[in-house]
Amino acid sequence: RVLEQARLAAEAMGYEPAEVYEPWPLVDLGQQMLLNIHLFVGNSGLAVAGAALLLRLLTWPWNRRALQRQCDRLELLPVYMDIAKALNMAQRRRGGLDGGGAKGAADAEAECRRLTLLLQDFTQETKFSPMQGMGYQFGILMPLYLVGYFCLRGIVAHPDAFRGFVVEPALWLDSLVLPDPYGLLPLVSALAVWANLEINSPAARPGQEENALYMRLVVRGAALTFAPVTTLLPSAILVFMATNATYTATLMW
Repeated sequence: RVLEQARLAAEAMGYEPAEVYEPWPLVDLGQQMLLNIHLFVGNSGLAVAGAALLLRLLTWPWNRRALQRQCDRLELLPVYMDIAKALNMAQRRRGGLDGGGAKGAADAEAECRRLTLLLQDFTQETKFSPMQGMGYQFGILMPLYLVGYFCLRGIVAHPDAFRGFVVEPALWLDSLVLPDPYGLLPLVSALAVWANLEINSPAARPGQEENALYMRLVVRGAALTFAPVTTLLPSAILVFMATNATYTATLMW
């Protein structure tokens, strides 16, 4: 019964379960790794979560450096923004545009030079960049996410080729290749993403509490909107996403 449901779900997603499945070599390697983990732990849910954590473990040296850089960014970003904001205001006063006349223009030029040097010294001494710590995400994590997605998609699209994994119950689910009928996994994934965003948000600067609160509300709304969008996704993908988000949030906390 579960296998038949998996076939129907694959057909509903536009796949042809009966066709010959020939995955890309990297995807095939990922699927064999997942099946070996499943054989070892004896549970498909733990196998998906374990595969996500194993990928993080294998890339730990780069992940650790990226996390440190992200923590530094959270501390340095408010200082950088204060200097950049002051520089922008000084540039607006150039040429006496604020009505200060020749003296105001000269003061603005001097202020611009001072702040420009201050900003340069700050970035050189701290090695700060607004995007620091993101190289791991774009250069390593995102490619691994794509490989993981195609591994799970291949299992979802061709359930007969992975029968032992597909027909095994996991958590409260009949199979991880089917959507969660209760919507709990989409909620857990959304909460994990929410926690990750909250922890990675910089603290509000004095006088900017209202703007910071507004941005937090936007972030929270976006995270909660994430849940209904994922209700039709196979549960395995949600377990993979939730594990990664929880891992990052825990380390950053």
